[in-house]
This record gives sequence, C-alpha cells and structure tokens, in this order.
Amino acid sequence: MLNDSKRLRAALIFIACTAFIVCGVQPIFMGLVSEQLNLSLDQQGWVVSVEMIGMTLGTLLCPPLMKRHGGRSLCLVVGLLCVALSLATALASTSTLLLVVRLAAGTCAGLVYAYAVSTLGRLPNQDRSFGLMLLLQTPEYSLFSAALPLLAAQSGTVTALSAFALWYVLICAASLVLPRRPAAALALGEGSPAQGGSARTGRSALVGMLFMQIAIYCVWGFIDQLARDQGIGGVDIGWAFGLSAIGGLPGAGLPSLLGARVNRQLMIAVGLLAVFVSIAMLTGHTRTPMQLFVALLLINFGWVLSLSYYMALITTNDPTGKLTPLVSITLMGAAAVTPALIALLVQGSNPQLIFLLGSAALVIAFAVTCLGAGGRRKRSFA
Repeated sequence: MLNDSKRLRAALIFIACTAFIVCGVQPIFMGLVSEQLNLSLDQQGWVVSVEMIGMTLGTLLCPPLMKRHGGRSLCLVVGLLCVALSLATALASTSTLLLVVRLAAGTCAGLVYAYAVSTLGRLPNQDRSFGLMLLLQTPEYSLFSAALPLLAAQSGTVTALSAFALWYVLICAASLVLPRRPAAALALGEGSPAQGGSARTGRSALVGMLFMQIAIYCVWGFIDQLARDQGIGGVDIGWAFGLSAIGGLPGAGLPSLLGARVNRQLMIAVGLLAVFVSIAMLTGHTRTPMQLFVALLLINFGWVLSLSYYMALITTNDPTGKLTPLVSITLMGAAAVTPALIALLVQGSNPQLIFLLGSAALVIAFAVTCLGAGGRRKRSFA
C-alpha cells in the first residue's frame, strides 16, 4: 500500500511537471514554429496568448470532469490528444491552423496539469509534493531546452517539434498508475488531510498566492526591455536568464526537505521578500549582467519557495474540498491576464510604475496571508 502511494505521488508529480513542457521551453518552441511558418512578431504573440487562454480553459474544465471520470482514463485520453496535437503542430502549414491546434493543445495541457495538482493536494505531505514538483521542473526544462536546438540542427524543425509528443507519451504511461475512480472519491477513501484545517486560512492563502503571481508577472514579461533600457545587451540577458534558473532549485529544495516542520507563513514571507528585492533591482538597479543575474536568481528562488508553501497552505486548509481545484485556475488566470493588464496600465517604459504595482501586489499578498494566519491563531486560543 505504501509503495502504491509512492508510485501515485511520483506519477502525479511527473505529470504536473511535464504537462507544461511547452511553457517551460517556450522561447525555443516559438523559435522553432516561427522558423517553420515564418511567423511575424505579432503572430508569435497570438500563438503565446492562445496557448495561455487554452491552459486557463483547461483548468476551468478540470473540476467538473474530475467528478465524473477517474484519473487513469482522464489523463490517458487527454495525454493521447496531446500526442496528436504535438504532431499536428509539427505538420501545421498555416498560422491559422497553428492557432487552432495550440488552443486545443493548451486546453488539454491545462486540464492534465490541473488534475495532477488537485490530486496532489488531496494526498498527505503536500509541502514536499509541491516542492518536488517545482524542483523537477528546472532540470527537465533546462535539458530539453538544450537538446531541442541540437535536434533541429541535426534532424530538422519538424522532428524537433515532434519530440514534444514523446513527453506526452510518457504522461500516458504515468497515467496507468493513477486510480480508476474520481479523485474526490480517492481523497475521501484515504482520509486526506486536505479535508481539514481552516477555510479562512485557505482562502487567504489563495488570495495571497494570486497577488504574488500578479506581482511577479508585473515584471516577468518585461524583463528583457527593462534590462535593455539599463544598457545590458541581448546576449548577456540570455546568459543571466539561463543561469538564474538554478535559483529555483533551493527554492523548491527547502520545502522538499523541510516539509511542514517549519512555519509556512514564515517561509512564504522569506520568498516574498526575495521577490520584492528582485523587483526593486529589475526596475532601476541592474546596470550590469551580474546584477541582472542576481535579480533573476532572487525572483526564481522567492517565486518557487513561496509558491510551494502557498499551494500546501491552501490544500491543507480546505475542509470543503472546493479550494484545491482553484489553485491551478488561479495560477493560469494570473499568468494569462496580468501581462495584458500591465501593458495597458504602463504606457511605454515606466519602471517606477511597474515597481509600484509589483510592490503593492506583494504587500497585499503578505497582508492577506498574515490575516488568515491570525484568524486561525485566534480560534485556537478561544
């Protein structure tokens, strides 16, 4: 039984990481499809936007489907669709057809990701589960990013794009470990701790996580421009971006090792502080490639650390089971909407306004998280 539980957790962690493989290597992926179809910059932007819209749609479709279908059949069928859509992407002959395919592919990927995250939240030791999930992403995405250009150079763009299908074949294989019955029944059957805790703490953590995501996406899509405005060249920006991903390793490693033995709100605060320092640097104090590297290292560390503990705090304080499915919806919604809103609010390059908006979102995230914890402590003394 213990081995079955370990296999289930490992399968879910792998599925959650791999479902977003396209997002994890998005710059390389967009370069390949742009070369294949000779896409303009605005067409590339539409491809990215359509994919994110599809992922958000997939996370919204997941909760009702989870109630009716078991994880094995759901992930297997959707995984096979992802295989077919990956091959269709490689063979797409027009930009319109590519948009339709990527909308469907994003929807399927978002659905599988939302299932894996929601089910992980219903199993014990959520801190370690989410920490390991985010820890696995860095080497998986980094290695595939390095391999794709080599594959394209040796075997052609179509072959490189078709390689994404292999990841979804692995998801199909991992789905065979999943239970046949719906996830809600599994959670009730195993007495998951996700069914306890304080609903107020869970709601506050969900709102806090939303504002943390907003703060990060205030700057994430504009880092290249912010760095160029401060005199850093494109090659140095790419170098800083690539190496800074290692910041996510300690950010995910801490919850993987420490689990729930530490105060979750304290660890979230440490992560938010790192993100705040990073935003301050990115919006005015990154005049050298090394300073940019440090800023990106901090944002990756703080982002992954806070996110791991936010997800655990939500899923362990969900007595009704309604908050856990909202985790993936919140993550996808913030990623899809925030850059567009910031682009509307920030006319031109205005780092001061970006800093103010990002800092304000971080303050709100910290405040609502602390308020939720304060309410829980007050009830415990009553």
